[in-house]
Amino acid sequence: MANEITVSGSLSVAKGNLGAESLAISTFRATMAGNKVTKAVQSIPTTAGGTAIKLGDLASAGYYIMKNLDPTNYVELLDSVSGTKFGQIDPGGFALGKFSSNVTAPAAISHTAACLLEYEICEL
Repeated sequence: MANEITVSGSLSVAKGNLGAESLAISTFRATMAGNKVTKAVQSIPTTAGGTAIKLGDLASAGYYIMKNLDPTNYVELLDSVSGTKFGQIDPGGFALGKFSSNVTAPAAISHTAACLLEYEICEL
């Protein structure tokens, strides 16, 4: 089977004299080599170096969508515990993407206070 993963998204910007700019990707399809998905809500503390994102029994982390359920604090994404930061999810915001093949144990760290991070990760 092919094209088991469907990804959709858009981004729009309008500020002051800047005309409305937008990019919309209505549908992107991808093939999933594995057959597992992890979906969870995890508390992410402010622990130095970050906290591993629980992948369950995934052999590899592929496409992901993550939502920061906290109304006040942001969450930063790392390629591993004590690793390199590669993204930030603002309060109430979300991130959508695909982990690089070298990201085998992603992590996250909260700013100021623990945040709940809701996520779904597909195996590749």
